[in-house]
Amino acid sequence: MKIRSFLAVLLLLAVLTSAAAAADYVTIAHPTSFRGLQWGTPLEDIPDLLPVKGAGYKATYFKKNEKLTFGDAEILSVAYYFRKDRLYRVGVAFEGRANHFLLKERLLGTYGPGRGVGHRYGWMWRDFSVELTYDDDNKTGALYYTFEGKLDQDSSKTP
Repeated sequence: MKIRSFLAVLLLLAVLTSAAAAADYVTIAHPTSFRGLQWGTPLEDIPDLLPVKGAGYKATYFKKNEKLTFGDAEILSVAYYFRKDRLYRVGVAFEGRANHFLLKERLLGTYGPGRGVGHRYGWMWRDFSVELTYDDDNKTGALYYTFEGKLDQDSSKTP
C-alpha cells in the first residue's frame, strides 16, 4: 500500500512538473521572419546588408536605410546576426522609457503575457525567444529576436 501511494504521489508530481514547464512557452506561433527576412536566410541572399565595424561585432550586419520605427516606437538601430552565415538573431536598440513602454505593449498584444526577471522581460518557444531589456541608468534598451533551432538548408523554409 505504501509503495502504491508513493508511486501515485510521484506520478502526480511528474504531471504537475511537466505542465508547469509547458506553461513557460508561448502558445501561439513564433515569428517566422523579421521585416521580411526569414530565420535561416543565407547572408549572401541579403545584398543590402553592411558589416558592423569594430571589435566584437563578427557576423553582425546593418541596413544603411533601415526604417527607425517599430510600431509606434522610435528606435536607434537594427542589427542582424548570423551563425554559419544564416540569419538567427535580430537586435533592436532604443532610448527612453516611452519607447520601452510602446515596444512592450506591442509585444504583449502580439504574444500575450511573458515572464520578467529584473530588467528583462521575454517570451519563449521551444526553438525561439523574444527578449526586451531596459537599463534605467543609461535610459537605453534592446529587443532581441533569437531563432534557436537548426540552421540547415531547410530552416529558412520551415522555421
